[in-house]
Formats: sequence, C-alpha cells, structure tokens
Amino acid sequence: MNGTTSSTIAQQPQAAAPAARTTKLTPPPPAVSPPAPPNPTPSTSANKSAVPSTATVNGNHPNSQKSKKKSDVPLDPAVMYESLKNRIAALEEEEVLEEEEERRFTEEALKSVKGLEENAIHAKYIELFAELKKLERDHAREKQKLVKDKDTAKGQLTKANQTKAKMENLARELQKDNKRLREDSKRLAQCVEEAQDEILQMKNDMAKRMDRAKMQDIKYREMPDIVVKVVCRYRAELFFKISRKTKFSRLFNAWTDRMAGTIGKKADGKLSAGPRGTLNGSAKTDAASTHTANSSSSMSMQFIFSHNGRTLYPDQTPEEQGVEDNDEILAVELMDLTEGPGLDEWDELAEPRRQVLKKNWTDDPAEARRSLEEIFDGVVRERLKEVLRQYELRERHFECVIRSKELEVLLSRARAAEQKQLADGERARGNKVDEENRRLRKELEEAQNGQEMLINKLISCCKEMSELC
Repeated sequence: MNGTTSSTIAQQPQAAAPAARTTKLTPPPPAVSPPAPPNPTPSTSANKSAVPSTATVNGNHPNSQKSKKKSDVPLDPAVMYESLKNRIAALEEEEVLEEEEERRFTEEALKSVKGLEENAIHAKYIELFAELKKLERDHAREKQKLVKDKDTAKGQLTKANQTKAKMENLARELQKDNKRLREDSKRLAQCVEEAQDEILQMKNDMAKRMDRAKMQDIKYREMPDIVVKVVCRYRAELFFKISRKTKFSRLFNAWTDRMAGTIGKKADGKLSAGPRGTLNGSAKTDAASTHTANSSSSMSMQFIFSHNGRTLYPDQTPEEQGVEDNDEILAVELMDLTEGPGLDEWDELAEPRRQVLKKNWTDDPAEARRSLEEIFDGVVRERLKEVLRQYELRERHFECVIRSKELEVLLSRARAAEQKQLADGERARGNKVDEENRRLRKELEEAQNGQEMLINKLISCCKEMSELC
C-alpha cells in the first residue's frame, strides 16, 4: 500500500490544485523594488503575473514594440541594459513565488487526502493502474514507431552513403574525362603545330622546286643538247650527244648496234689470228660455229640502262628523268641462258669429244717413236684445249653471276625509288586533303560567324524599332 498511497498522494494535489488556485494569495514584498512597468495596473496573483511573461518577446513589453513600430527611434544601450536587468530580477521573483505556491498546494492536498476512505483509495489505484497500462501500451507503440523511424533513418543513411559513393565515382570519372580532354587538346594543338610546320616546309619545298624549274627551263633554253656517257663495266664506255627532247630508244638502239659490231669484229680477229691461217678441218668448223654463235648472240643482245639508281625506259626523255650534261648512264647486259642456239655449243663444250686413235703399225722404230710423240702431243693439246674451254666457261659463268647480282641491285634500287615516289605522292595527296579540310572548316566557321553577326544585327534593329514605336 505504500506504492498506492504515494501515487494517490501524488495525484491528489492535481485534483486539489484548481480549488486552491481560486484563493488569491498576496506575494511577499520583494527585497529589491522592481522597476515600474509601463502598464500602470500591477498583477496581484500568480496567474495574472504569468500572463505578461507569456506575452513578452525578448524581454520587451508589447507596448514598447508598438511604440517602436510607430517611431523608429534608436534606444540607448544603457537604458536597454537596465531594463533587461530589472526584467530578469522580476522573472526570478515570479519563479520563487510559483515554487512557494506549489509547496502550499501540496500541503493542502496532503491534508485533504488524510480523511479519505480505503474505497476511494482502491478506486483511485485501479484508475491509476489502468492509466499505467495505457501508458505502457502507448510506450510500446511509441517504441515500435521509434524502431521503424530508426530503420527508416538507417535506410536513408544507407541511400545517402550510396549516393555519396556514386557522386564520388562520378567526380572521379569527370576528373578522368577532364584530364583526357586536356591531353587531347594538347595533342591536337601539337598536331596542329606539326601540320603548320609541314605546310610551311611544303611551301618552302614548292618555292625551291619552282626556282629549280625556272633555272632548268633557262638552262634547257640555253643548252638544248647534252653529252651523255654510257658505261658498260665489262665492255666499253661511249659518249653520245643527244637532245633533251629525244627519247632514250634512239640512244639504246645505237648502243646495242655498236656493241654488236664490236663483238663481230672481235670474232673476225680471232678467226684471222689462227696459227698458219688454217689448222685442220676440225679447227675450221669450230671457228665457223663460234662465228655463227657470236653473230646470233649479237642479234639477240639486250641491255638494262639506269641513271642514279633509276631504270630508264625507251619511251622516256632526258628532260623527264633529269639527265644533265656529262651524266653517266650505266648499261648492264641481260643474257638469257635458257633459250637460243648457243645451247648446243654449251653442251658440246660441257661434254668434249675425244679423238679416235687410228691403228697404224710400222716396223721402223724411229717412225714409230715419232708417231707416238705426235699422238702424245695431240692428246696433250686436246687436254689443254679442254682445260682452256672449262676455264673460259667458268669465267663466263662468273661474269653472268656478277651481272645477275648487279641487275638484282638495280631492280631493288628501282623498286625502292618507285616505292619512295609512291609514298611521296600519297603524302602529298594526304596533305592536300588535310589542307582542303582545314580550308572548308575555316569557311564554315566564317559563315557561322557571319550568320551570328547578321542575327545579332537583326535583333538589335528589331529592338530599336520596338523602342521607336
């Protein structure tokens, strides 16, 4: 019952408070006289003294606010400080009075509870217990609501963290994009500078070429004919005087005819230089066969001509290929060992025929000795001829190998020069396309700028017309 009595005692002042508040109590005089309020009607009760406290704003009376609204006269800081100090003292005194009134109310409530019966106490206990259960249910409901609010707050916090992470990732991506854009802009600026340098270089090259072309034109007018040196490493060196407009076919034909003539002369000299004019029937037939072979080979003689590593063709001219006076043209003989009438001769040389010995017995030992010496000399002579033929074959084979290597080198140089010309042409074409694109972009930008200026002028004219109207 101690718990029930304490609860009833605590609740009885609440019931007795309205009755006690009806009696008006006069507060004791304050130790320090409060400042005179602007309202002349002083408050005598606690309820009346509480009313001005609720109506005050920042320690100022509402009448002072009305006066401020009427006249915006600045207040003196000293006066304001004094008024605030007096107001604080008055509020402290009001709190003291309220505490004394509550203590008096509790004493009166305790006096009134002492005379109650146990039935009223039980009824009050039941009422308070029901109210306690109700409060517990409300507390549980509020606790569930608090848990839900907590979960909602956690979800919102998680979403906020996710949003923060997304924003950070987006910021990093934007920084990467900005860095890439800066690098791209630098690279584009560098490319533009390189393109400008290439354009300047091309302009300088074009100017140099124009000057060179003018000088060549003047030189061609002054010296229409040139002297060209045609060199064959294993044959001869000849000088030809030709015009710049003449095709190389004439020069090539003259060189081929001259080389064929020299080969014929050498063959005739070899025939006339034999010992005693004629050796025997076999020697004559060999000389005739070599003469016919040389004449046939001279008719099928072919050369490859080159100038400064570039192959010259019959339908070209010295002016087109840039051949100047006293330039050297290299001539290389092209020999076809797979076809032609000389194959039989090579087969005969590859497989020499040995002389058939005739049996001629004699009884004279001196004659027999002389015949043996003649036979031995003939065999030795044939063997020496065979050795010389093999040596000549090896020399010719070596010359053919060297000529084939030279032809390969010339062909590789010609291909390299052709590839270089193609690359230069492609580069020039690409530069022309880039220059055309830049020109078109510049024209497009100028057109857009002109259009914007025209639109701005039209807008300004419309504004002026509207202002005039």
